[in-house]
Amino acid sequence: MAPRHRLRHGFVVAGSARLSRLISLFVELTLTLAPQRLLGLLAHPALHDALGRERLNAVGAWINNVFMLPWRQRRARLSPRDADMRAYLRTHFCARPFHTVETTHTGLAFVCCPVWLPKPIGALSGDPQALWNSAAAREIRESIVDGSFRHCDHRTCPLIASRALPPRASAQAQQMIAQHRSGAPAPSPKYVVLSHDKSCNLACPSCRSGLYLANKAQQARLDALMESAILPLLRHAEEVVITGSGDAFGSNHFRNVIKRITAGEYPGLKIHLHTNGQLLDARAWRDLSLEGHVGGVQISIDAARAATYAIVRRPGNFARLLENLAFVKTLRQRGAISHLHFSMVVQTANFREMPEFVRLAADHRADLVSFNMIRQRDVFSRDEFARAFIGSPDHPEHLEFLAVLTAPELKASIVDWGNMDAFTPAGRAREDGERLTA
Repeated sequence: MAPRHRLRHGFVVAGSARLSRLISLFVELTLTLAPQRLLGLLAHPALHDALGRERLNAVGAWINNVFMLPWRQRRARLSPRDADMRAYLRTHFCARPFHTVETTHTGLAFVCCPVWLPKPIGALSGDPQALWNSAAAREIRESIVDGSFRHCDHRTCPLIASRALPPRASAQAQQMIAQHRSGAPAPSPKYVVLSHDKSCNLACPSCRSGLYLANKAQQARLDALMESAILPLLRHAEEVVITGSGDAFGSNHFRNVIKRITAGEYPGLKIHLHTNGQLLDARAWRDLSLEGHVGGVQISIDAARAATYAIVRRPGNFARLLENLAFVKTLRQRGAISHLHFSMVVQTANFREMPEFVRLAADHRADLVSFNMIRQRDVFSRDEFARAFIGSPDHPEHLEFLAVLTAPELKASIVDWGNMDAFTPAGRAREDGERLTA
């Protein structure tokens, strides 16, 4: 058996002495190089060949948890909090930390999207009930109750950015506040977002630098985690989102989770499918026994034309997507799904197609079309992000982007602006008015 080696900061790997020296050197580089660039380096084929996926995944998780999480938390603390925003937050409420838990591929759990609220509540491998009622979870809930939202990133959270939070005076908010202040354990989560497997059949540039599919050993560990942590979290849940990290059908592990849910063990649990749509066809619907178990479906598409789709959803097939969207349309028409949502990550490559995208969604009976601005991810270099970030006033096509936002299609009632409200004509007018009255 190969010896085990403990590296600095408690990082453990296994392998030959030579391989361990390579890994030690790589980890030491994290002390001098930018963590974002190192995470991009993890996708390099030569490094995969030298170290292997298992060790690279461990190194990637370590970099994320040791470097990137504190950076995201600092960014959240420094996000804009002018007097108007502080007043808004004091009179509004967010229920997510009180009823939602999200798993991640780095082994940590959160009570919201880790980008919007980057403070974890603990390790996913621990006792699920203790995790849900951890000191960190209570601290986050307290930040909502006291109106500071101090752990939230106000720029990336679409509910804060678009000022779509419910009022603090609502009956639901007051009930949650009273329960929290009582000191009693929080009720079991109603909503579980599963994001602990990155496996996906696409490698969209806005999300990742290459294709990723868990191998058999990783699938076995994920399935073991399903038994110890995931299924217990689902016992009292009303809805499970599969998946926030890859594709619901491109992951063999998530297919196994779906099969367990649809086998009859969780009769009151509805599945919310989040998928790119490439594998959502009649066969998948039948093979996974999804009939009667699905509530909503969100399909991330990012384009309205085949040429653009080939760039932003590689290596996806637009013709196949349209065939599957036609099938999903029949599901929505006969009520097999209760809500259909099309989403687009807005970037330089696709912003001109936003009006056309709304028409595509309407033609397929979508209930909602959401637009979210591309955000800085670990896989981007500074120059790559600058080219893709059409929201920058310094971008050479920014004025054209603002003109597109005035298109009549974008005024449709099904349009949701996500984190893009500040770019819309109404949002810009509101900000100008606030500056004048400041």
